[in-house]
Amino acid sequence: MSEAERTRERETDSGSGAVTDADSGHSDEETSDSGKQLFSVRALVVAFVAIGGGMTLGSLVPVIPFTAIAGIPLGAFLHGLLDSQRRYAETVLAGGLLASLAVVTSLLPQLVAGLNGTRLFAVAAAVGAVLGLVGHYFGRDLRDGLTKDI
Repeated sequence: MSEAERTRERETDSGSGAVTDADSGHSDEETSDSGKQLFSVRALVVAFVAIGGGMTLGSLVPVIPFTAIAGIPLGAFLHGLLDSQRRYAETVLAGGLLASLAVVTSLLPQLVAGLNGTRLFAVAAAVGAVLGLVGHYFGRDLRDGLTKDI
């Protein structure tokens, strides 16, 4: 069936005003919601790169401790500012994993010597996830403000 024939067979639903397709019975509202992905591997890789870059820039600050962790919201902010879709899940996962990895690798000699690192790993993951979430939120907020018509 051609696109023109499908268009002719569309009829308006009298209750909600939504357009339904005669062949499938799906409305445009249902297909637009089902087309959204909740999680994207590509966006996760971009979040890892953005947050990793922010952590790298943060770690370049000398003398002040934990500046790499302060780079997480910077990278998440840039990810939220530049991405056209909301990617909170990917940013939270990337922020949590990279923060816990940074803390564990920086304390690796102490972990080998007998320090229990599971709580440290969990706390660092939680802090990184929250920082990633906050950074992404503010990036999305700025993007929304910049792209909105006055």
